[in-house]
Amino acid sequence: MQVPGQIPELSDDELELLRRLAEAPGADGLPGTGTSFTEALRNPKPLDGMSTKALARPTINKAARELGQLTGTDVTLLQPDGRRGTFATSECHALSCALAAVARERERVRVEAMRRRQLEWLQLASCLDNKPLRIGSYQAHAERFLAMAGELMAQYFPWIDFRIVVEKNRQRSEHSRGVIRESFDEGRYDAMLVPRDSEKRHLDVVYSYSFRVVGATERLRELKDKYGVIDVIDIHKLCGEKLLVGPSSSSSRQRVRALFRDAGVDIEDGSVELIEDANPSSLRIRAQTGEGLAIMSDEYTAVGGSRRDFPYLGLGLMDNERPRVHVVEMGLLTQAGADKPRHKAFNFVIEELVAREKVHARAAALD
Repeated sequence: MQVPGQIPELSDDELELLRRLAEAPGADGLPGTGTSFTEALRNPKPLDGMSTKALARPTINKAARELGQLTGTDVTLLQPDGRRGTFATSECHALSCALAAVARERERVRVEAMRRRQLEWLQLASCLDNKPLRIGSYQAHAERFLAMAGELMAQYFPWIDFRIVVEKNRQRSEHSRGVIRESFDEGRYDAMLVPRDSEKRHLDVVYSYSFRVVGATERLRELKDKYGVIDVIDIHKLCGEKLLVGPSSSSSRQRVRALFRDAGVDIEDGSVELIEDANPSSLRIRAQTGEGLAIMSDEYTAVGGSRRDFPYLGLGLMDNERPRVHVVEMGLLTQAGADKPRHKAFNFVIEELVAREKVHARAAALD
């Protein structure tokens, strides 16, 4: 067998030619089916250096010769069909899955190489930016997302003075936007996470969260309904339960109250027994040990993978009889004109975390 250095390489255009022939619409492996050799060279656009059959033939011959050596048989990729033209053989059609896989891998390598080059230039440029990068955060935002951002910043850009300030005060007066937002507006933070629906400007989603019902395992089992693979506890089932909640001034308490109000229940009128706790970790522990049921965002409760997931808080059924759950989309709010190397470095890290979210490699770091 040939050593790797002697194996001929297919260019991207040569690979594309083979794909066009192997994946031709209507091709069923029979002689004379699919796209002809001539048509494959033209559509959807001419291939560089292979505008005619004479120029493209060496590519087909090279592929057939190499496949023949690897399989120990004679491989034919094209055959004429009278006056209709030249078409791919059944052997050529059989290559379609592998050709698609090769093309996907090449694209992945190209994207990774481009991102690696971007990282290298950002690393160089950020060495010339000696100002601190300040991020405002609440506990949930840090545990769910920003702590991992800080870890990647330390990995990729350890020379940047990166600071996450975790604010414990979550109290909000009637017209307040929160302590962190007030500090952001005053220019003390470069970035912060906010619910997208709270902003007029467009923000890309970095992650989403829903509310979960946290409690002792047996009690949750008694209450929950199962819809496919989703465990849900309808909000109406919780009206007679003892509820562990955050302080009345906290944003999470205000959201929970609004969800109950939409369901026709005012949890603040004394009809529901409430136990307040300002510490989310304490809320979770007290609920899991049977003191009551906590309604918490899965910024806290969905960390560590599906083994630790709790039932969703259900808000009734949709028209298709699927349960409806409350979803909050979080976006990254940055200062106008924040385009220095340290900001671009942080954006690079955020893009990586968002990509992980999309493939369910959660960015949480608590468990």
